Amino acid sequence: MSASPRLVASRMRTEAGWLFAASFRPFFLGACLYAAAAVPLWAWMFVSGVGEVAHLPPLTWHAHEMVFGFLPAVIAGYLLSATPNWSGKLPASGYRLAALFALWLAGRVLPLVLPFWPGTIIDAIFPLTLFLALAREARVKSAQQSRHGLMLFPLLALASIAHRLLVGDAEVAAMLARTGIGVGALLIAAVGGRLVPSFTRNALSGARAERVPEPYGQFDIAVLFVASTGLVSWVVAPAHPVTAVTMTGAGVLHVVRLLRWRGWLLREMGIAALHLGYGWLAAGTLLAGLAARPFLLVPPDAALHALTAGAIGTMTLAVMGRLSATRGQGRRAAPQPIRLALIAANLAALARVAAPLVAEIYVPLLGTSAVLWFLAFAILPLAHLRPCPDVK
Repeated sequence: MSASPRLVASRMRTEAGWLFAASFRPFFLGACLYAAAAVPLWAWMFVSGVGEVAHLPPLTWHAHEMVFGFLPAVIAGYLLSATPNWSGKLPASGYRLAALFALWLAGRVLPLVLPFWPGTIIDAIFPLTLFLALAREARVKSAQQSRHGLMLFPLLALASIAHRLLVGDAEVAAMLARTGIGVGALLIAAVGGRLVPSFTRNALSGARAERVPEPYGQFDIAVLFVASTGLVSWVVAPAHPVTAVTMTGAGVLHVVRLLRWRGWLLREMGIAALHLGYGWLAAGTLLAGLAARPFLLVPPDAALHALTAGAIGTMTLAVMGRLSATRGQGRRAAPQPIRLALIAANLAALARVAAPLVAEIYVPLLGTSAVLWFLAFAILPLAHLRPCPDVK
């Protein structure tokens, strides 16, 4: 027996209300589903020789969507949920949140069917609109540090436009893609550098209170300065000796910083995954230094994907799982499906980084990575971003 139109309409309103009731939910859900679809699609394009997607070569489209599509959605979900800490106001929800999400979704879908220029402009509207929405909330005095970080959104919008416009110049297009990756890596170092020890400190309080991570201080500021210098050098000249020195130095500092957080004492996988994500940042930074002159010890592609699939992929998944659990359903420990998703994401990153190191099995490793990546990002929405059981 089919449901009545009134019952169907009521259920649709309930589901829509759930989706846009929490500011992180539509963006985390959209980012997960898009990541789960886009990476396997790119792997299929690679092996089948597809010529063009959204007026871009497949490799450029893959880089563009991961850097300027997936990453901004995750950042948006996190920052929109953090605005009450800045302004004391309720986070975005309802129609206003739905409009922001629609802009992000339009930037992913419409360039596939529209001519080049309209698609390019629509793609850049979302980060600019998000910047304006967040800047309005960050006018209070307590949001001074957050205001500085918001300037990254206009940078992402400009880099997104330039990345599509200059697609004919492979070197410049690659530099613009590295710009977006550098923004993501710097956010992990800055925001993750506060979140990870904070969560760890809370988890280790009590019986192990004397061994909690050291508070944020001058060492962390020094790490961010060296990391920023290294990332700028890597974006502009990834093979230059200055990049080798600064990125290797930054990688060592990331390792020291990670050790200071005492992650080996943790028993909760959800928080341990944040440490592992930061470990990927350290590994990717070190590999980027070792890929430059005079070392030239690893392929640049390995370093690139240690930063993207490794650091950005695993850290965003861990943050989405953690935030969704604690704010969406009141849980603290990661449930079993989330643990499987985190394991799959890290194995996907490992396979993707290993692929250029073992050229004989590059394609099988690429396919393995794509399947594991799909599983990781498909599990998270099913396990954590669904309505609570009491929603009728």
